[in-house]
Amino acid sequence: MKKTPAKPPPRTAGRPAGGAALTKQRIAEAALEYIDEFGLGAFSMREIATRLGVYPATVHWHVSTREALLAEVAATAMAEVTPSAGKLTWQAWIAELFRRCRATVRRHPNVAQLLGAQLVSNGSLPTELVEGVLAALIEAGFEGESLLEAYNCVIAAMLGFVTMEFSPLPSDNTQAWAEELRERVHTIRPLDHPVLTRHLPLLANKAFIVRWDNGTTVPLDGSFERHVQITIDGLEAFASRVIRTA
Repeated sequence: MKKTPAKPPPRTAGRPAGGAALTKQRIAEAALEYIDEFGLGAFSMREIATRLGVYPATVHWHVSTREALLAEVAATAMAEVTPSAGKLTWQAWIAELFRRCRATVRRHPNVAQLLGAQLVSNGSLPTELVEGVLAALIEAGFEGESLLEAYNCVIAAMLGFVTMEFSPLPSDNTQAWAEELRERVHTIRPLDHPVLTRHLPLLANKAFIVRWDNGTTVPLDGSFERHVQITIDGLEAFASRVIRTA
């Protein structure tokens, strides 16, 4: 069932309700709280202005467009993801990065669909994270073109699994949608798809595409940890080839 936003406080021309100065960071935090509560589909600049008790023009003065605000929301959600530098091996650092990213998305599942589109395309990824990933990969032995390729693989692997695991379910008639999908999965014909039907007991609701719950209710813990290890193993193998051919 959809939540209905509470009655807004009286609007002011400048300061938000409560009297604190309005900043871009406070707007992003309010937008993240709103998306956590009501979902991305209900998000608008007007709703955030209402939540803060100011006029929309005041929000636009700090953040010019909806897309710019969504980029700030994504960056705010990811602000604490980067592990400390210099305390871990490069393999352990990347594993910790992936786990912290997943923990963040688990706390804010409604932002999952923002991460690929907003963090990367709008350049909102925290520079500390970029610095950390590059430093870890240089420690692993990458440089030049191989550093670029390894970096892109790490970012894609970090965001790809969690954005799929926590991808949002339909906001309307979620239970009916889930029941319909579950029935459809279990009526796949063995003659048409013999490999899929043979492995369906293993895959159903625990594998991407053939599931009807997301990671909020059915987390893919084992698959995620294997994903982390496969990514690191692949980077190690790639680094070995790079060093041998240097």
